[in-house]
Amino acid sequence: MHDMDKGTTYLFQTHYVFEILRTYNLWNANLRLTPMQLNTRLNKGVGDKNPALDFHCRYRSIVDSLGYLVTMICPDLTWTYSEHSKYLQFPEKNLMLAGEHVLSYLRSTWNRIICYSRDSHENLARFVGLGGCELGQRY
Repeated sequence: MHDMDKGTTYLFQTHYVFEILRTYNLWNANLRLTPMQLNTRLNKGVGDKNPALDFHCRYRSIVDSLGYLVTMICPDLTWTYSEHSKYLQFPEKNLMLAGEHVLSYLRSTWNRIICYSRDSHENLARFVGLGGCELGQRY
């Protein structure tokens, strides 16, 4: 959305995030403050080399959704997306739980909007809420 008079451009994907959360039945998930659990790192264990097709498809779909969001509106998910992308071939239960954690984080941030302004002396984008109030996080 553009406001030519104010010189601002708003980017948002609220509907897309809502649909992702609805698809994976995580709209009512517990809210998370971080995209990944603190002090953890994803790694490949000794899981099943032939995961069930529906499990594999679900994990791949979650990671694909994150990739779209990183490209469009969620720079805060870049590292998380990179970590999850490493394990697409052989997903495991712990990776799926971490993927669902990311979606729970999205539930807590689903209504964020990036605002670009030509009048900003910092020339940076900022997150704003749906009501237009700034959330204080700058990128």
